[in-house]
Amino acid sequence: MKRALDIAADVRAQRRRAVDVTRDTLAAIAREDAAINAFHHVFHDEALAQATRIDERIAGGIDPGPLAGVPFAAKSLFDVEGRATIAGSCARLDIPAATRDADAIARLKQAGAVLVGTTHMDELACGATGENPFFGNVRNPRAIERMTGGSSGGSAAAVAAGCVPLSLGSDTNGSIRAPAALCGVWGVKPTFGRLSRRGVLPYADSLDCIGGFARNVDDLAALYAALDGGAADDSRAVPKVAVLGGYFRTYASRDAWDAVIESAWVFGPHEIIDMPEDEMQRVRSAATIISNVEVAEAHGNLLQAPEEHLSPRLRTRLLAGALSPGTWHARALRYQQRFRARMSRLFDRFDILLATCTPFPAPRFTDATIAVGDHALEPAKHLGMLTQPVSFAGLPVIVAPVLREGAMPLGVQIIGAAFDETACFAAARRIERGFSNSSGTAIET
Repeated sequence: MKRALDIAADVRAQRRRAVDVTRDTLAAIAREDAAINAFHHVFHDEALAQATRIDERIAGGIDPGPLAGVPFAAKSLFDVEGRATIAGSCARLDIPAATRDADAIARLKQAGAVLVGTTHMDELACGATGENPFFGNVRNPRAIERMTGGSSGGSAAAVAAGCVPLSLGSDTNGSIRAPAALCGVWGVKPTFGRLSRRGVLPYADSLDCIGGFARNVDDLAALYAALDGGAADDSRAVPKVAVLGGYFRTYASRDAWDAVIESAWVFGPHEIIDMPEDEMQRVRSAATIISNVEVAEAHGNLLQAPEEHLSPRLRTRLLAGALSPGTWHARALRYQQRFRARMSRLFDRFDILLATCTPFPAPRFTDATIAVGDHALEPAKHLGMLTQPVSFAGLPVIVAPVLREGAMPLGVQIIGAAFDETACFAAARRIERGFSNSSGTAIET
């Protein structure tokens, strides 16, 4: 699969028709998806019709948009006009079709991109592994016996496998960042509240964000620009960088920690900030309360669904949220505001924070636990333990994938101040250039 911006340039210059790009993409999905199970629905006729309209616009001298003819996929919790928004839930199979596209999908279409399908995900986005008892597990294109992470695993896998150059996902506690790291692609989770969530099925309203995936920073920036309504100048310097240590080091494998330190040295000397474990565990507890209560508020009606339509794990989570005292939720939200203020003060001293993304690379589906130092960590419970505190703070993050020969990918969180996605992209470009020029570590582009 060519870069998204190269595809758009070819289509705009009429070196290649959008219809031909779309046909090739549909063929790639048919070829690759049997092994990875990334796609929930593939929109053959609709995608070809979109592509035909783009070619007609170009023939008529009308600007088709900056992403002309670029295929993309969307996590199956984004509304697609005329389709039911299943969101990985068997209990939602009979809901009415959406009457309009989600804002994010509409923006990408307005930019000329072509929606080719929706992707598999953890049930109602409540999961961290990419496993789904009803629609099957999404398998990592780097090694199909391994997890993609979740809940946006299908969208990450579709990009990693070369089926599409761009895809949409959502992130509440790490659902874009963990799959980006485990599948070895770039991912962006903007500042909480930055992008419209209209037409996106909620998980936890106080934490949900939308974003997406690409195979290089240029394409990721183009995706973000289309969603945000304009490109930011990301050429600025990023002179002051710090690494989050303490908790973020304790619960990272040696390779995961080394990846962050190597990334930091791209910028030169840096400081390591101790993040106390007791504080981070309080953050995780508060985030879990908020997540459980708010998913129960949004989807508690599913507790009335037939038992076979709801997994025991999700039923337990909905019950936990429904039975949690309201005072717990209120206290958790107050604590979130204090933690956001505490994290924002770090940007009085630094432009960017770097942190480990997942404690370990992609686990096998058969792995009950992964050893990290003295800890035995269960993938389902711990894949998001390093992303969750950053979500709780509402900060923007880009994940830089780190690839080493003979090893599964890892990821580095590039964290900016609230609403400063520009700094994240500037740092991401520098890391991409620095690693691509390094003989030891490489980031795939």
